[in-house]
Amino acid sequence: MKLLSFTTSILSISIATLLTKNKTYANIGPDGSSNPCHDLTEQQEIDECYMRLALEHVLVHNPSFPFGALIVDHTTNEISCYGANSNRKNKLLHGETTAFWNCTELYPSPSNNDMYDPGLEWAHQTLYTTGEPCPMCASQSIYRGVGRVVWGTSITDINRSGRQQLIIEMNDVIGSAHMGGYQPDHRVPDVVGGVLKNECDHAFWCAFSVFRDEDYYKSMSEKGLYDHIKANNKRFPCVTMPLFHAQYN
Repeated sequence: MKLLSFTTSILSISIATLLTKNKTYANIGPDGSSNPCHDLTEQQEIDECYMRLALEHVLVHNPSFPFGALIVDHTTNEISCYGANSNRKNKLLHGETTAFWNCTELYPSPSNNDMYDPGLEWAHQTLYTTGEPCPMCASQSIYRGVGRVVWGTSITDINRSGRQQLIIEMNDVIGSAHMGGYQPDHRVPDVVGGVLKNECDHAFWCAFSVFRDEDYYKSMSEKGLYDHIKANNKRFPCVTMPLFHAQYN
């Protein structure tokens, strides 16, 4: 594992050291932070732990657009890199895009040919992302060649929180992937959705309250979804955001 720190205004991969306050771990991530998930063995616990890190990371770096991402080598349970939505610099830098870019910079091709000789064994990587990947990011996960994608909040729920979305599920994007001559593409990632859903839903609901204008309420009411708004307002108080420091104390 490379102990590198790649810090620029758009590609910051640092994570709050508060996560590991009063606890020491032998396993260190690429930014120098401890990895509290490394010694877990149950897949559900592993996925939930890394999703917490992805959410915590983005709530530090861009809480207004809490699309956070984390890439982990699932064969070693080691963190490869982080990503957070960086739309203030470039609106195309979604959380997943930033994570892919970070990993490519941290682990460059040894032959300067990322197409055929990447610096990571991408099939061994799991992408964790707080929101279901949009069609752009879902496509990137296919082209990049990750083995797994784990997401928290669905595209539908992000849209119902008030934010513009392309209502195309990741599984539909994966189903559209074909090799030449319309051959099935079996190199697509396995997908697990709804991991740490309540915490991710909470973050998006509060962050995107600024987009819930009069037209939003009118449209939701016309579609019979006003009760959804009332239920989420009750479930997700926006005085505090869903941080996880207590887990690591």
